[in-house]
Amino acid sequence: MNRHVAKKIAGKGLKVFLALIWVAVSLFPLLFSLLSSFKNNTDIYAAPFSMPERFSGGNYTYALDNTILLRGMWNSLVYSVLSIALIILMSLCISYAYRIRVKGYRALFLFFIAGMALPIHAMLVPLASIVNQLNLRNTLIGIVCVYAATNLSLAVFLATGYMKGISTELDEAAVMDGGGHFRILFQILLPLMKPVISTVSIMTFLKIYNDLIFSMLLINDRQKATMSVALMAFKSEYDINYGGTFAAICISVLPIIVIYVIFQKQIEAGLAAGSVKG
Repeated sequence: MNRHVAKKIAGKGLKVFLALIWVAVSLFPLLFSLLSSFKNNTDIYAAPFSMPERFSGGNYTYALDNTILLRGMWNSLVYSVLSIALIILMSLCISYAYRIRVKGYRALFLFFIAGMALPIHAMLVPLASIVNQLNLRNTLIGIVCVYAATNLSLAVFLATGYMKGISTELDEAAVMDGGGHFRILFQILLPLMKPVISTVSIMTFLKIYNDLIFSMLLINDRQKATMSVALMAFKSEYDINYGGTFAAICISVLPIIVIYVIFQKQIEAGLAAGSVKG
């Protein structure tokens, strides 16, 4: 009995130890950025892991007053929200088409799944050509459509798998009550799809909010630049303001932290359900 208790305690101790290591590894970049945001370049080079000699907000003032950081953060949030809304709408419609077995539904599903295997870099040249020909550079519709198209495949895969796990008896009951496809999808299936919608929203938001490649490809207007492009303003031809860059990084992650704190329960429930359903 004592040996069994000892093994149980040792197992819990090992789990706690590994969890603490994971927490330390995860928090180290954020802590390093926070401490470095109160230093200048000389202090960062001389003692990168030491505490700042004094906590001055000069780097934060520079990041907010002399760059387009706040504008870039706002643009990234707008692009993310609109793209997520379009992705969710399209993925739900495509998943429902697969559910009711429309003509060519298998080919349609395989078409989107094939998009998951296509490297992003392989799309840059043809995508830039298409955007230029359609005059969609620096336009909201062009940016949102590109973000939606490049993130739609994974959303379709997750939504289709989740919807397959929902009983079709609900559809049959709705049809008997006189319900059409619109009512079945948006009044019956949509509320049941909230977990996978949360999962898709989280994954898509993180990708779009932190995107750099497509924002540089689609945007050359400074006022429409994203947060990642705004961070590049701290790099000049001959030097990099590391203190200001770290301050800007700390500011840029605030929306993600605030969103997580507000929607913590929904996010965790969505990730857990989305990982096991389907």
